[in-house]
Amino acid sequence: MRIGIDARFAVHNRRGIGNYTLGLISHLAELDHENEYLLYVDSDDHDHVLSTRENFRARKIGRANYAGWEQLLLPARAKEDRIDVLHCTGNTAPILLDRRIRLVVTIHDMMYLKTGSILPRSASLYQRLGRVYRGVIVPRGARHAARVVTVSHFSKEEILRHLPFLQDEDVVVIYEAGNNMYRPLDRNDAARQVRRRYGISGDYILSLGGIDPRKNTRLIVKSFLELKRRDTISERLLVVGVPKSAQSMFFDHADSSACRGEVVFLDFVSEEDLLLLYNGATVFVYPSLFEGFGLPPLEAMACGTPVISSNTTSIPEIVGDAALLIDPTDGDGLKIVLSDLLHDRRLCEQLTRRGFDRVRQFSWRKTAAETLAVYESVLQERS
Repeated sequence: MRIGIDARFAVHNRRGIGNYTLGLISHLAELDHENEYLLYVDSDDHDHVLSTRENFRARKIGRANYAGWEQLLLPARAKEDRIDVLHCTGNTAPILLDRRIRLVVTIHDMMYLKTGSILPRSASLYQRLGRVYRGVIVPRGARHAARVVTVSHFSKEEILRHLPFLQDEDVVVIYEAGNNMYRPLDRNDAARQVRRRYGISGDYILSLGGIDPRKNTRLIVKSFLELKRRDTISERLLVVGVPKSAQSMFFDHADSSACRGEVVFLDFVSEEDLLLLYNGATVFVYPSLFEGFGLPPLEAMACGTPVISSNTTSIPEIVGDAALLIDPTDGDGLKIVLSDLLHDRRLCEQLTRRGFDRVRQFSWRKTAAETLAVYESVLQERS
């Protein structure tokens, strides 16, 4: 087979979809030495990221805006390269594709089809435009797909509900996995490096936030500050993933409180630094309002850090009994669980053990093998 993969997300500013794409490509390269892979990217900054095996080649396509690249440049190049299977890994896909090419699209979630009353709208114009684009393109791309891959049974149920033209057999669940780099380090050494790199000393609670309302950063900050004002916890709060241009959304609230300086915001950090931050944290808090899979809780577990997360969407399916689950709209519930966990060393140790066991149930090699089986099956159907 000649397989094309949309690899843009794996190259720069990697987040959830980028980590998924890179994990898949890296382990396909370890597993499959026979089929030919063309990895389509939109920049030259890929040599140190993507596989360099003989049967894997990065193919840069000229620059364009997101929609133009995906809807015009990508399908034209895939046709020119005589691709057998094109895998689009980030929800959207070309809606006009040569009929000889079998399309596989990974749809991670359906949150862009949710109303504002269910999932709050982002203050970011870029995110709002992206949501509109996905709302238009995802159903059309899925209609032309030979197979839809998704990352949890929760997401499969959502896809079948929102896209009723799909049949059960059209949607395949293939779990993601955490990056193997996330592992336990010496906690004292990790804390020293965090102090040296970021000037953060003492115990801290870690959260991965953002300006996207579904990350629930405002609730995290508010609940933490209320606990601090009661003087029931000694830890600081470290929120990673808040760009400096967006800090005022949360910073004003934290800075005006009586606990000034107890909340620290960091922009996006490298995976190497995130490894240190996970290991140095006392607790990882991730009360996301909506997740198709949710890698950060697994990453924290792999580092031995106790996790508090949401009891909604895909999170319970992924974390099992290895995390404390709360209603992500209930600030009082978060405060109770966080305070209890910070004062219960035995419970922390129990969650750490369960977390290690849970993480071992997810494997990128299995993800790659099951995805390769999808490629083979859709090509057999064409034949």
